Amino acid sequence: MPIIAAVGFFFQVFFAVHAVRTGRDRYWIYILIFFPGVGSLIYFFTEYLPDLQHGRRLQRFRTGVGQTLNPGRYLRALQEQVEVTPSVKNKKLLAETYVNLGRFDEAIDLYQSCQEGAHQDDLSILEGLGCAHFFKGDYPTAEGYLEQAIRHGETVNPDPFKLLLARCREALGKDEAAEALYREVVRTFSGEEARGRYALFLKARGRTAEADRLFEETLKNARLSPKYYRKAQKPWIETARRQRSGRPA
Repeated sequence: MPIIAAVGFFFQVFFAVHAVRTGRDRYWIYILIFFPGVGSLIYFFTEYLPDLQHGRRLQRFRTGVGQTLNPGRYLRALQEQVEVTPSVKNKKLLAETYVNLGRFDEAIDLYQSCQEGAHQDDLSILEGLGCAHFFKGDYPTAEGYLEQAIRHGETVNPDPFKLLLARCREALGKDEAAEALYREVVRTFSGEEARGRYALFLKARGRTAEADRLFEETLKNARLSPKYYRKAQKPWIETARRQRSGRPA
């Protein structure tokens, strides 16, 4: 009997953690707590098993060539998963895919549908909304979401979103605020994109000598770095070669 009770408690805790992590409705927690045995069985057949089956199907796309060779099929699989299990996790994955496909309004609607209860200030949702609005060209709204996300200060790596915020401010004509953020993010950004974008910002404002110093730094990094780094940073290395003034290519 103690073994059966221990197994039942294990599944009760396991499914409760699964419900929280995948953004299930809060009532599942109460069902699992107050009806441990029956609640775990109901949760397994109505939530966990369908999620597991669709998750395996999606995993084949993510780890294979499905995304690149058959993006339509991959998208349909995501849409089907959201229909079967409309969890926050699944909605965010579909919204991210919509952004990658340029379907920004659909992504925004999905992200906003996730902003309920404990997920109202979810950083990944705020960042997703910031990205979707930015690439849609709605810079004022994107700026607001990105500022809100960065203000939380909990992002694992905030640099890409700080860089995006700097680009928002540049697009909005807030040159002083944009430059301050470019300067900040260049110091810690992994790779050459931040340096390249800051250099282009300076060059567009006639500050050619300052821009060239940054382009030269990128080219120096390329000379001193291993092949894999040069390959990963090739677009920005080529940009530096093309954009520096009065220098041979």
